[in-house]
Amino acid sequence: MSKTNLCAAILALIIAISFAATAHAGKRVALLVGNNAYQNVPRLQTAVNDARAVGTALRGLGFSVILAENQSRRAMSEALLAFDKAIEPGDIALFFFAGHGFEIRGQNYLLPTDIPEVREGQEELIRDSAFAADRIIDRLQGRGARTAVLVLDACRNNPFERPGGRGLKGSGGLAAMTPAEGVFIMFSAGAKQTALDRLSHADRASNSVFTRNLLRKLAEPDLTLVQIAKRLQIEVKQLAASVGGDQTPAYYDQVVGEIVLNSSGHTTPAGPPPPQTAALLSDVDKRAAEAVPAPSADPAIAELDALATAKSWSELRGQLITVRPTARDAHWASLAEQAAIGELTPLATSARPFGDRLAALEHYATTFQILNDNPKFLALRASIVLSAFGECLEQGYGTVLADCRRGLEGFVRTTPKSVGTARADLARDAARLVGRKLNRSAAAPFFAIAIEAPAETNVAACTDPDLTDAVIAALSRPPDWDEAKAAAALTEACWSTLGTAVVAQVARETGDSYYLGNACPILLQRDALTGLRAARCREIKSR
Repeated sequence: MSKTNLCAAILALIIAISFAATAHAGKRVALLVGNNAYQNVPRLQTAVNDARAVGTALRGLGFSVILAENQSRRAMSEALLAFDKAIEPGDIALFFFAGHGFEIRGQNYLLPTDIPEVREGQEELIRDSAFAADRIIDRLQGRGARTAVLVLDACRNNPFERPGGRGLKGSGGLAAMTPAEGVFIMFSAGAKQTALDRLSHADRASNSVFTRNLLRKLAEPDLTLVQIAKRLQIEVKQLAASVGGDQTPAYYDQVVGEIVLNSSGHTTPAGPPPPQTAALLSDVDKRAAEAVPAPSADPAIAELDALATAKSWSELRGQLITVRPTARDAHWASLAEQAAIGELTPLATSARPFGDRLAALEHYATTFQILNDNPKFLALRASIVLSAFGECLEQGYGTVLADCRRGLEGFVRTTPKSVGTARADLARDAARLVGRKLNRSAAAPFFAIAIEAPAETNVAACTDPDLTDAVIAALSRPPDWDEAKAAAALTEACWSTLGTAVVAQVARETGDSYYLGNACPILLQRDALTGLRAARCREIKSR
């Protein structure tokens, strides 16, 4: 398949989040913190992966995501400040924390990576150095969040235990919480219980016992948060019991109404009619929603609605095509969106050949062109194609690998800049994918696409944990390569986070390397070098 066809073949899904409540629905924002690299208490294995995986799932549910990994006290404070600024009145704000947590006299604290070693009688060191969970809730509600959701996979053990009994005593579990109205809290284990990071030393799963099950629940349609929590209690308890553990996730619900994740687009009444459901929409969706008329009495439209209710997606697609162009209003577009979501979502985990998946996506992209600027479809586009290109990069070789990388880059570039942070998020995900499966320098052009987005999204790109390695590797490529050009642009745009590492690498270089040829002009222009390093760069630049 040619590059042009490859890029044109892709569509997207972001599964709508519906809230059964009468309040005005705002945007959706999330902060995800994953801390593995603790300096003074035991390190963890899966917390960073947990935050990344949940972040990816939430992007697919329409959240703007801030991902923070291995956060010191200062760094986590800055991440929370950025989260504060992203929240506006009426928003849904979700905070996910994977790492160490500790309870002191009924108050729960989340530990940054530089939490000091604490011994018996030094509890105040934790209070001063950690983050109170209650305070995080207060901040979210203080910003006017309509609903605050906290998910804490932070009950793994007592990180302050020490041989000989001189460590700080405690069960390691968190204390029960009584949230204010509008708050939903989920723990990975029950109050005072500890949670499993892994089932055993032989367990190679990349996520904790709680998070791996949470991800599966987030993928299931039409579950409320309460239903997710109840099912997690059953599944996590059974899984922990299989290795002799006792872990039952707890939840505390003070949200008026129901929060439905992964809505299939219809409700099935049971008993009294449910509260009115309002979809949480992006700015693009809001404009479309304002134009959606009341359900039509037209029998043809009623038939289309019935097909959507019955989830007959293939038949619905066929019927939608027969509607004459002049009658294709906002309601028609909404039904086309539902059909694509329903029919294409299975492709994200399909074992069908790469070409077949792209062909199915291409059919929707060309048949329903109105969907190509829709955030929901851009997210499905990202989900399915990143999975497919990941397989291509993993199984390909030689020129096939190069074609895969170019195809993925073309796909990212065709994502509209106008739809929120979707393009920047996709570019960062693609950078990490290529960096893992191909090489680190190949990630630089994708990070460079991410910084083309509006300034507020540059912060996430410039602080991405994989960016520094990608830039250092790319600056070591020949100067006419795209990787080197992208790395130079990234160094300029992200100087505050990259400058120190780029300067430090100069001392490690031997001879007249490509790295020095690419980096020295930038560093000399910024007057970032002194002594022998400056003299060496001036000599190289003068040649």
